[in-house]
Amino acid sequence: MIKEDITHYTINEVAISLRVTPRTIYTYISIGKLKGVKIANKWRFSKKQIDDFLKQLSEVEYPRYVKK
Repeated sequence: MIKEDITHYTINEVAISLRVTPRTIYTYISIGKLKGVKIANKWRFSKKQIDDFLKQLSEVEYPRYVKK
């Protein structure tokens, strides 16, 4: 079995990375755009979940900015 480097990010870390407010991250979670898991009553996000969210966001909401 191969051990992968699994890192989980908090709401604040994701917000800083995406240059939005934590409230915006909560909104994306509540409408189902950003997937995450709750661990000890706090949201955590894997790198893959964040990448999937960004891909969906760029293709659906901002298609003119996506290079093909």
